[in-house]
Amino acid sequence: MAGSRSIKKIGILGHVGNKNLGDEAILAAVIQNVKRRYPGAEIYGFTLNPEDTKARHGITAFPIRKIKGNHERPKRQENVGVPPQKSNEQVSLRKLIITQLKSLPQIYMFLKKVQKSLPLIRDSIKEPGFLISCYKALKGIDLLIIAGSQQLIDFIGGAWGHPYTLFRWSMLGKAAKAKVIFLSVGAGPIRSSLSKIFIKASLSQASYRSYRDESSKKLIEQIGVKGSNPVFPDLVYSLRSDGQTGTLVPSENPLPIVGINPVPFSDPVYWPGSSAYIYESYVKKLSDFALWLIGRGYRILFFPTQLNLDPPVIRDIRLCMGKNAGLDFQAKIIYEPVNSFDDLVSSISMTSVVVACRFHGVIIPYLLNKPVLGIAYHRKTFELMEQMGQSEYALDIHSFNCNSLQERFISLESNSVAIRKEIEEKIMISRQALESQYNQVLRLLEEEKSQGC
Repeated sequence: MAGSRSIKKIGILGHVGNKNLGDEAILAAVIQNVKRRYPGAEIYGFTLNPEDTKARHGITAFPIRKIKGNHERPKRQENVGVPPQKSNEQVSLRKLIITQLKSLPQIYMFLKKVQKSLPLIRDSIKEPGFLISCYKALKGIDLLIIAGSQQLIDFIGGAWGHPYTLFRWSMLGKAAKAKVIFLSVGAGPIRSSLSKIFIKASLSQASYRSYRDESSKKLIEQIGVKGSNPVFPDLVYSLRSDGQTGTLVPSENPLPIVGINPVPFSDPVYWPGSSAYIYESYVKKLSDFALWLIGRGYRILFFPTQLNLDPPVIRDIRLCMGKNAGLDFQAKIIYEPVNSFDDLVSSISMTSVVVACRFHGVIIPYLLNKPVLGIAYHRKTFELMEQMGQSEYALDIHSFNCNSLQERFISLESNSVAIRKEIEEKIMISRQALESQYNQVLRLLEEEKSQGC
């Protein structure tokens, strides 16, 4: 393949750029595998944050949506939800206006609807210009690869979020005569009829498509996508990392390390359908479990995979530990800064066992042959661990407790040798499957572009 006569241009599209290192690893894996087969290929990113993509991956990148400023989620603060202070005159005037409008209910409801529609109207006015810029960015692209992750959803932003974005780029890719590829993508939830229309249209026009689990495949077939819908492993399994093996010298402290990767489950600041009580209960369970591990002779390494959202919950767990154990536990907590995928690999390499709540917080330790106790907030994690022969060690985040964590951890400890052997075998199978898929997809580069693309 590498001896092709012309330079190949390949675009990789993902909802990345928000400091989710698992999703960034997907983009890195595709870049790495393309370069192995086509060292001279020109690779372009299509992401939420082109500047971040350029810095992390060293490729030219374009925005998949109109850029609206800061890409980071808001930081958690003590006064979250407290509105800016207004003068008494402003408050009185506002109340007077609202009171008068409410006495005219039809006008009041009309104005409320107009207020909600203003962002959509504003975006619609700007859309033609953005579509033209997208089309220009796609000109000359041979393959547009929509790479992995849970992109076939309307959970965030409704139909005009992920579904419309993928529809827009799929149709523009075809218009620009690029071959559109959906590679090991995840699906669901897809709730609205309009979302289903967008997603079905995008997938139906693809030159190739595959899904990362059976549930995604079944959901896509339920919305009417006919034909071949193969299932392949998550793309991160195809990434070969050059990350370091840890910065601590084992002889300095012989105590083994357990890595804990939390997610801000039910955090009122971030989580849809959140509950402060459920969040506090969740934090307390992980805090109690971490203290139990310390009592059992382990050190603890908390690590994030989402660099915006995970550090605040790590802080809350540590604060909770302090309330229950004083300061003695601090010497058993390891702090390793994580700003990149290689940092993440370096940190996880130090551990003996990992307890993970995020999807890629499970996969990345598997790549390093680490036994994992998974706390799943979505069915995708249960399916992932079942694929790896580890379903016994997957707990439901909604119903787990400290006792169930302890029992599963003890089982994981006692069976660690057999578990590592099984993980190694499953990783090899997953990588072989992905090698075959890359070969199949990139073979499309050798075919003549058809006028129908």
